[in-house]
Amino acid sequence: MSVGDPKPGDVIDKRYRLECEIGRGGHGLVFRAADLEQGLDVALKILSQSIAEDPQYTVRLWREAQSLQALWGSSVVRVFGFGTDEENGYVYMAMELLVGETLAEHLRELERFGDRMSSFCVLEALDPVARALHAAHERGIIHRDIKPANIILLHPEAGGGTRLMDFGLAKIQGSMQLTQAGMVAGSPSYIAPEVWRAQPFDHRIDVYSFAGVVFRAFAGVAPFVGESMVDILMASTMGERPLLSTVRAELPPEIDPWIKRALAIDPNDRYDYVTTMWNDLIRIVMNGTGPSAEKARHYFQLPE
Repeated sequence: MSVGDPKPGDVIDKRYRLECEIGRGGHGLVFRAADLEQGLDVALKILSQSIAEDPQYTVRLWREAQSLQALWGSSVVRVFGFGTDEENGYVYMAMELLVGETLAEHLRELERFGDRMSSFCVLEALDPVARALHAAHERGIIHRDIKPANIILLHPEAGGGTRLMDFGLAKIQGSMQLTQAGMVAGSPSYIAPEVWRAQPFDHRIDVYSFAGVVFRAFAGVAPFVGESMVDILMASTMGERPLLSTVRAELPPEIDPWIKRALAIDPNDRYDYVTTMWNDLIRIVMNGTGPSAEKARHYFQLPE
């Protein structure tokens, strides 16, 4: 980051006093900040000054803010404001301050002790994500980077629940394409085959990625892994679809055809909608055995 980047104690746009850095990436920083007007603690995402000089990244942050604001009321992270600190040239977005852990962190911690999420806990944690994705797709918004690291499980003392975050790669229907030709957007183990192949795509890439997250939560490993990007690309675009029945005995055999369809190479063979895929998964868990199946039958209500 450059010398001119923000630091704790700075006041951004005469409103947000930076308290401490809570995140860092290739494009900028995220601070815990005090909103001096509203008296709230927020997360302030600030583009690095070198990046902010490229209009593409400012548009991308603005697009993320648009996506999040359009989905207010769903389980996406709430956005409170977007702007530019004219004095310093900082481009920022103020968001809900989340207190919790990512699904990726939660799974790693469980697996460190030889444990996994129960089938019911997977459904309970990811049901808000399925609903948020459905709301996004209805509004013509494709997330494009669904992965465990972009799903936050809030701590009970923070109200509990789940949040879907990071719409930085989101594509809004009718908007211009920001990803350069030849570049693949997303996280390798969860990228849909049509994206790897640089083919036209639609919201079904999110269906694929979300199914990959479900598989990761159940199986303890991503659906497609390898020692290199090429290995993952080949497995995703040409390999056999993985099985879940071999690692989750409480699930009925229908789980394997579900995975095959949800992770289908050809999007025309895939589920058309997140809701259809998700309801089928709930039904499969309900038809299983053990405490998770019983809890699912009491907790979820499916359409006839």
